[in-house]
Amino acid sequence: MGSHPLRASVLIVEYATGRHLPECLRALLKSTLSPDDFEVIVVDNASPTPVGHLASQFPAVRFLTSRRNLGFAGGNRLALSYARGTHVVLLNPDAIPAPEWLAAVLSPLRDPAIGIVGSRILHPGTDIVQHMGGVLRANALSDHVGRGQRDRGQWSGLVDAEYVSGAALALKREVIDQVGFLSPVYHPAYFEETELCVRARRAGFRVVVAPDARVEHHEAVASGGARARAYLRRYHESRLRFVLRNYGGREMLMRFLPAEASWFLRWCPPFERRICLAAYLRAPRSAWDGSRGEPSPEDVVEDSWRGQA
Repeated sequence: MGSHPLRASVLIVEYATGRHLPECLRALLKSTLSPDDFEVIVVDNASPTPVGHLASQFPAVRFLTSRRNLGFAGGNRLALSYARGTHVVLLNPDAIPAPEWLAAVLSPLRDPAIGIVGSRILHPGTDIVQHMGGVLRANALSDHVGRGQRDRGQWSGLVDAEYVSGAALALKREVIDQVGFLSPVYHPAYFEETELCVRARRAGFRVVVAPDARVEHHEAVASGGARARAYLRRYHESRLRFVLRNYGGREMLMRFLPAEASWFLRWCPPFERRICLAAYLRAPRSAWDGSRGEPSPEDVVEDSWRGQA
């Protein structure tokens, strides 16, 4: 890579998705953006599918191996500590970016008003939309804009969003400097990018989706799917952490509690109610404790660039 300042650092955190990572990297390295303009940092997050052996196949990629699972936020925070780019890009290892994706997701950041840019995310090999931005209900239940729709070009130009998926987004360093990065309290996953986007918007930045930034994504490879008990346990605990950290007293009383009570009593399936009841007890104890997901230099047990000139 060249010696001039890098336009972007692409951060990829791998956990239990090792079989998809080579395809992700091959697609990313075919980017229409000049290879001198970006770097790629992969964190093996103490994965059950280790990927350090791929360093020889992808010498332009920096591979870091963590001694422990830092979660999605912590793994990205570890990668960020090595990043040199003017902008920071998050990409899931089970995502397949189109050649123009990286240039397209970075381009809107030229606008001083825009802080975070999300992608048009499709199910692999289809024109079925997975994500065109996200919306939050009053009780912070989340949903994806456009989910399940056929992509027929109905989105053109930048689309403002409440939040965008951390599977494929770009943000300015300026945003990180002002509002912080992904919070390690959301260990192991969920709502970390939601909080980042909400705080960026409160700081005056626009959060948008760039429809030209196209990515295919193998959804729920590591989580087991949206109805899996483990997923729901993590999702609801993180949702409640998000509420505790980001809702004021009036918002809690006037918005969250009525909406949560209505959803819980009328629409929440009985087995999910039990999961929520446990989350109501756990979330207050972990809403400000980021110790499990806060990385340190000692977490890096292997670095593919260690010893290189």
